[in-house]
Amino acid sequence: MQRRWLSLLAVVAVLTSCSQPVEGTAVAGVPGQAEQFEPCSIPDDAIAATGLNPEARLAGWGEGISVKAWTTCGWRGPTQNSWYQFDVYFSIQFTLDEVRQNPAFENYKDVNLDGRPAVEFGLSSMDRDEGCGTSFDTTEGVVMFTLATLGTASPQGDPCDLIRRHTTDLGRYFPPSR
Repeated sequence: MQRRWLSLLAVVAVLTSCSQPVEGTAVAGVPGQAEQFEPCSIPDDAIAATGLNPEARLAGWGEGISVKAWTTCGWRGPTQNSWYQFDVYFSIQFTLDEVRQNPAFENYKDVNLDGRPAVEFGLSSMDRDEGCGTSFDTTEGVVMFTLATLGTASPQGDPCDLIRRHTTDLGRYFPPSR
């Protein structure tokens, strides 16, 4: 089984155990609405500008999986050498403190992402050189990012450096921080 799926299954298991349904349709961050921000609404040119492959987008949780409290979208790394997957999760129900309590994550570290207070963490299902995560609160909910090595690919960079770069590059597309 690919490492990405192990990581995804761990995240889904934890997120579904404490989530409640959210009514409505996901939209791209409309302030004051009870609907969740849709990470797949980030423009393809912004995805490409940060080095991700906009054509290798994975929208939603996958066939047969429903996590109503979280929206998600992911992209593979560069077209030439796609050795990792970058995923974005968004929830109007949870906070950064609740992300810190998630047993799928470990080794939490406070960081600053382009002026946003955030937390960086390791993924419990893989070695530090194979995956990393970050998360920050917004005025509309919490956004969480994971970067994980695909299949048997060897890491070709520090996952935490890459996730910080992608998160910072895409920061303007998310609701503002509190």
